[in-house]
Amino acid sequence: MPTSSKRGTRTSARKADNRSDDPVDQLIHEGGLRITDVEPLAHQGLLVVVLNTGSPLMVRTAHFPRLAKATPAQLDEWEIIADGTAIGWEAIDEHLSLKGFLTAEVRNEVMDRLRSRLLQGVKHRKHKPVAAKRTRTKAKPKANAR
Repeated sequence: MPTSSKRGTRTSARKADNRSDDPVDQLIHEGGLRITDVEPLAHQGLLVVVLNTGSPLMVRTAHFPRLAKATPAQLDEWEIIADGTAIGWEAIDEHLSLKGFLTAEVRNEVMDRLRSRLLQGVKHRKHKPVAAKRTRTKAKPKANAR
């Protein structure tokens, strides 16, 4: 950390100096994306995380052992923490970040798209098998018989 011109004091880094290259971090910290509400649906094993854009994120509680074991009353005891960038359940010692939710959402969306394309490709291949490429090799000269 840089030091101040005054002896024994330090300067704090400016926000502009700490700009992240991660697009998810940029969306949250520079774009201002925040969690505004959470709706636990214990009977369905889901959390609906509502963002300040109005978009909901569906999160399965089964992915988080403490949430999966929590009672409906415990799930209802959430609080928004870290300036809207995380949710916490103090009673069960669970804290989940907006970045984690977004990363999982993107990963799941990409995986679903790839699975779908693979299944479509398999359907097409059943009708048109793709021949394997063969490499050509030169014939070895036969040895002269004596």
